[in-house]
Amino acid sequence: MLDRFEQLPKEGALSIFYTAGYPRLKDTMTILGILERAGVNMVEVGFPFSDPVADGPTIQASNMVALEGGMSITELFAQLRGMRKEISIPVLLMGYLNPVEQFGVEQFLSQASDCGVDGLIVPDMPFEEYRVRYKTLYGRYGVKPVFLVTSRTEKQRIREFDSEDPAFLYVVSSEAVTGSKAVISEEQRAFYERLREMNLSSRLIVGFGVSSRADFEAVTSHTHGAIIGSAFIRSLANISHGSDGEFSDPAELERRISEFVRQYR
Repeated sequence: MLDRFEQLPKEGALSIFYTAGYPRLKDTMTILGILERAGVNMVEVGFPFSDPVADGPTIQASNMVALEGGMSITELFAQLRGMRKEISIPVLLMGYLNPVEQFGVEQFLSQASDCGVDGLIVPDMPFEEYRVRYKTLYGRYGVKPVFLVTSRTEKQRIREFDSEDPAFLYVVSSEAVTGSKAVISEEQRAFYERLREMNLSSRLIVGFGVSSRADFEAVTSHTHGAIIGSAFIRSLANISHGSDGEFSDPAELERRISEFVRQYR
């Protein structure tokens, strides 16, 4: 089975997170295509939820806009179907367990696989629940899990995560919500180094609070890559749409997203 994560660079991997259906319902694939052309290594598409407890105000607001605009899991899969005709980089979905279970976990994974989705990030899924209830389904449909690691996660638990062959280990840069200002402290650097010294098989990708180029360079000097989320969503907030809901100037959209990505290159 094709493993698109193998194409990620060994260092400095840039992943972008954005919310499906934001700023407008039909923007999801347009933005995804531009991000690939701009040179992003990986993309995480968030499926919106009304109670995103780990997300900061920027992502929470984008969730509300997307939901009010008609975004749903069914709509998202309809938009992503045929994605692999034009997208070659790894694509993950990210969201909360409640809507996945409401949709049906096996149906969710089956449709994600049919669309060419490579991985799934569910921050509030208990690890034991994954292993007992869902691991077989992930394997059946070829969708890789992602597990979150903080400075408080015990080494034994990290090794258990690593043994599950995840897409990567999502290293939480701070024990706050997304969009928080990243503080690359000596304590945090030591945490990243402890992870590297464990000689794990999995890639270490840092998220939560990474926004500036300085943040990106600081965390990727110790890990394999970083995720930019809230900062990218803020950059989309003021892009205008016409009365038909389409971007009023597609060329301007491409230029602005490309300029955003170049900040980290």
